Amino acid sequence: MTESSLWEVEELSSHLFIHFDVEDHFLKLDTFIQTAESARDIITALDETFFQGSLKFDLIVLPPDDGSFLTKLVVWVSAGTTAVFAFLNSDVGAAYVEGLTGKSPVEWAQELGQDHRERVQEAYEMIEPSEDDPQDTSEPTHAYAIDAIPDSDPGACRSSEKIIVAMTRGVLEKENKELSKIGMEVGLAKALDARSEFYVACLNNRKVKRIGFTPDDDFPVPRGSFAERAQKPARKEKEEEPPEWTVAIESIYVTSPNWDEEDQRARQWKGKDQVRRDCYFVIEDAEFWRLVKRKELHVEVLDILKVQWAYQISEGRPKNRRVLRVLEFNGDKLADPLTPEAIGVTLESYSTANVQRSEPSLFDDWG
Repeated sequence: MTESSLWEVEELSSHLFIHFDVEDHFLKLDTFIQTAESARDIITALDETFFQGSLKFDLIVLPPDDGSFLTKLVVWVSAGTTAVFAFLNSDVGAAYVEGLTGKSPVEWAQELGQDHRERVQEAYEMIEPSEDDPQDTSEPTHAYAIDAIPDSDPGACRSSEKIIVAMTRGVLEKENKELSKIGMEVGLAKALDARSEFYVACLNNRKVKRIGFTPDDDFPVPRGSFAERAQKPARKEKEEEPPEWTVAIESIYVTSPNWDEEDQRARQWKGKDQVRRDCYFVIEDAEFWRLVKRKELHVEVLDILKVQWAYQISEGRPKNRRVLRVLEFNGDKLADPLTPEAIGVTLESYSTANVQRSEPSLFDDWG
């Protein structure tokens, strides 16, 4: 982190408030240290699980206001914004972010303000083909436009901080059943472990009556809830049932294809998904392979597929990716998405909750 004055940190960064309801305006040092470390560990778990460990951040402690014990932590991000925005712009990311923060990507786009939207629009204009150029028929996707935004752009860093703080607060504030509904027990076990340590520290300090996460006298977590929240989630030694399939529509940047239909089971296709993470997959679309055999596809050095695929979530990451239908190949439309009934014939259990969203994302032009 570069040297900044206290005023700059106060004005430019996002605050994570931990408000202890205590009779006297003091707190044990152990409680302060343990809760602050737990908050940092939650952010680290979010980074490792969702942002591929690319986030560079500092957690800074600001002095409390007179007459209260309100812990004010500042999350200062200096790099890693590309992974944050790419995650938010994915179907899985949108579901987690909305579940934890209560805001959809559209609402985040509105809240982050005109300045960031202008940065995103400039990024699009840098890579989108000109309307006067008829030779380029490919259709750029928002996932690739993100790369035009500098990873350490100050405006993007400040926006990332707000999202990360809101997600961290959601982990700490929401009830167990709410987090279970989001899928935290499967996808963010480390974050829940850190949350457990947070409430163990609060439980061990009998002076702490309630906990809040705003500067106001609003304490949504009473002491009676500390014990339940301090319990670490049970670990399943072995999954009794395989996770259900999630079906989504995404664009894939192919880095290593395999044009042998039979051999792809042994050496799968490789590419980058919408959060710019390496992904391996097989293509089960019979019509696509028919076009391959008839040499009717316009193949380029680096291909872009728009696919309808299915995958299973394991430890917060998509696994066992299966391309059910190739919708576009290098901008050329090949087919329409499969209907839920058709998908059901192939997959025994699946969720369509994360199918390509019909509303604009954070990166769409708001004009």
